[in-house]
Amino acid sequence: MSYCLNLNCQQPENPNDIKFCQACGSNLLLRGHYQVIKPIGNGSFGRTLLALDLDRFNTPCVVKQFFPKINGSISIRKASELFKRETEQL
Repeated sequence: MSYCLNLNCQQPENPNDIKFCQACGSNLLLRGHYQVIKPIGNGSFGRTLLALDLDRFNTPCVVKQFFPKINGSISIRKASELFKRETEQL
């Protein structure tokens, strides 16, 4: 299964052998070689998804997707800083 990264997609689950989401048309490969399989967690400013790195013999990996659940430019800016800090630590 491939999972669509479009946050507005109504049916994000797709068959494994297609390149574009059947529901919204979004590209299902992130950066051309990460195939997202399923969401595995979420927090206050993003979600974590299980993926496969197709360029490394389908090695399992994790994708973090930024989408803050807060409003206001200052809050979003702070969430962005925290997200960036977390990705650097990972």
